[in-house]
Amino acid sequence: MNPNPTKPFPSAAVKVRLLQDAIYSDDMELWAVLSRYRQHIENYFQEIGLQLVVHEEDGFAYLKQSEQEDGAMIPRLFRRDKLARGVAVVGVVLRERLLQFDEKVHDESRLVVTKEEILQMVAVYFPETNDEIRADKRIEAAINRAEELGLLRKLPGVNGDERYEVRRIIKARFPVETLKALHEQLKAHAITRDIQ
Repeated sequence: MNPNPTKPFPSAAVKVRLLQDAIYSDDMELWAVLSRYRQHIENYFQEIGLQLVVHEEDGFAYLKQSEQEDGAMIPRLFRRDKLARGVAVVGVVLRERLLQFDEKVHDESRLVVTKEEILQMVAVYFPETNDEIRADKRIEAAINRAEELGLLRKLPGVNGDERYEVRRIIKARFPVETLKALHEQLKAHAITRDIQ
């Protein structure tokens, strides 16, 4: 046992959180440490092939795998998870909703939607079935997975109404440049399904 344990660097908690998930400005303590030690944190992660991405205007930061030059043999730390179709549908629809939200002038900084609203927005993109309960369960599973991935954050409900904040990290996962193409693919799939 080490009689003189080393004191962790002040940004240690930020580094660990970034390896787990995004950091948001509403977590004021972590955000302040991130801002103060940003250069140190960037350098720290660069050594292992990770890039710190900070969206000041939207108040979030996350890590992404740096593009490796030819010959660099750094193993990938983050898997490139292909989103399941249901989660992709939820993500695209919510990203479009966030885009519309940001284009309007209002006092709110967060987009909050109810579970019922999400169900209605995405139902058209899910295969029709005679079993409505089963269809809703598939959509609910996609919503739950989107929450696990940090795209949504469940908020305390009022009168049993389930509400979610659409997390701004969704902007990084579904960039506006690819949004139109993704939406066209979803619409084409929904039309093909209706014709069959």
